[in-house]
Amino acid sequence: MLHFRVTLILVVCVVLYIAGAAAQKPDTLGEKGIVHGYIIDTTPAQLPIVGVRVQIDNGKGHIFETTSAETGEFAYRDIPADDYLINIRKSGYQSRIGKPVSVTNGGVHYVPLTMNKREDIFTKFQNLFRSEEPQGGTLQLQVTTPSPQSVPIENAEVEIRQLRGDEDDSSNKVEIIGTSDADGQYRHDNLPSGLYFVTVGKDSYHTTISMTVRENRMTTAAVKLPISNGTADANVLPSHETDTKWVIRGEIFETDFQQTPVSDVRVTIRNINLKQSIDALSNADGEYEFGLLPGHYSIFLYKGGYEHTIRLSEATAESRQSNVTVIKEGMFVVYKAVANGNVLTLKHGVSKEQRSFFEKYGRTILGTLFSTIIAGILGWFVQAFARHLNRHQRSLNERRRNLHKRQRQQYLNER
Repeated sequence: MLHFRVTLILVVCVVLYIAGAAAQKPDTLGEKGIVHGYIIDTTPAQLPIVGVRVQIDNGKGHIFETTSAETGEFAYRDIPADDYLINIRKSGYQSRIGKPVSVTNGGVHYVPLTMNKREDIFTKFQNLFRSEEPQGGTLQLQVTTPSPQSVPIENAEVEIRQLRGDEDDSSNKVEIIGTSDADGQYRHDNLPSGLYFVTVGKDSYHTTISMTVRENRMTTAAVKLPISNGTADANVLPSHETDTKWVIRGEIFETDFQQTPVSDVRVTIRNINLKQSIDALSNADGEYEFGLLPGHYSIFLYKGGYEHTIRLSEATAESRQSNVTVIKEGMFVVYKAVANGNVLTLKHGVSKEQRSFFEKYGRTILGTLFSTIIAGILGWFVQAFARHLNRHQRSLNERRRNLHKRQRQQYLNER
């Protein structure tokens, strides 16, 4: 009897343990993050791409993989919190490697992606001589509250202003005002290529970022405003102090799986109030630091062997507690700004130049080939014309000799 009671107690304990573990498992999964988005091509129609292989890799051996649907949509749930790089591949398209995303527990992370169709050498040759009307680019924003909730913010006011060399010239300037929809998204198509200041705000809180528009490309930005239930938190409202210096700290890394720090990058900061620009070099950890008064600053990064100079702008006085991420789709370069107090932390991803031999020297080779062909054709015409002149001259000489012979013969006959 005692043995039966002990056995019964053990069975009950095991059942309760299994039930508790089963009940606890969904809660644990529920704390993980979700990554979702759409994949479209870079044509003016921006058509969805089906069957794209999507890999979400943390660089530590954990890879989560899925495939895009007919609508171009992809989603992966229950991803542990960590920093990841998204890689997409499909036959007939150029693979895209290294788009960063930071997954938080309970967060829903929207990641739009684009892919270029793969071109062969004949298509590239045709494109060099094709004359088309320039197509505009697209700006897309996702406005949410900070993680981990990341709740979409509706009716956030968006102001887009194009930056030009001559600020006094008001002709042909692009100035657009709109609002985010119920999903916290705002999108504007057919914008002329160039650099834009984009201001996003709601309830007396706003932040300003710069975004570069390229022809037939989409540039996206994730903007996180510290707003709760439609009202800004009084503790994180922007500071209006004008005499307090800001510390700008930056980290520069390669957009590879390891996010390797990049040293000796020349960092230049400019401002209309500065008499001259301020320069610094990133250290072995890819870090740099400046002390600046609040204001709008342009930040340029340059190092040989990497993509062209990146220009970024920050409204430091209005960026308190903000979190802004800008993605340049064409290069998979991420720019992330997080402001807390009077410290602005920037994170820049830079890509090495990966142009093919044809992209580097194709125009030079084709130009030389074209010049050689034209020179050959002109040379052939010159030689043909010279031969024609020689034949004509020989014919004239022959006629003159014949005439001279006839005249001589006639003279002899008359004698």
